[in-house]
Amino acid sequence: MTNEQKRMRINGIIVACLGLALAVTAWTPLYPLAKLFLNLAHWPISDAPAILDPTGRLMLAIGGGLTAGIGAMMWTVGTEVMPVAPVEGRKVVLYSALVWFLVDSTFSIVAGSPFNAALNLIFLALMLGFTFSCEPSK
Repeated sequence: MTNEQKRMRINGIIVACLGLALAVTAWTPLYPLAKLFLNLAHWPISDAPAILDPTGRLMLAIGGGLTAGIGAMMWTVGTEVMPVAPVEGRKVVLYSALVWFLVDSTFSIVAGSPFNAALNLIFLALMLGFTFSCEPSK
């Protein structure tokens, strides 16, 4: 296993765990954890509601599930695809990460939360960090 594959797997686990953490905050007793993130994402407005309605909880569950899925995809690409097709594996993660980043950031700005677009740079670095931190496989 190359360093690139290891980094992709580790970053995939981190992204998946962050997605799971977001999804579990759909459960009302854990929502205060999401409220911390939402207040940060809405900065400087910081107006996350004290309690989410069922639609808001559903959106946390969906967003967390999608984020966990991206992390699982990264881990799987690092484990199963990179050993046999490294160029194609990099493309899968690169294209997925860029589409996510552009859509999420654009519509975060449209929704009035431009700081979330800046926060997305952290996730983008996790998703693409393997590319810049390791020698590519030959």
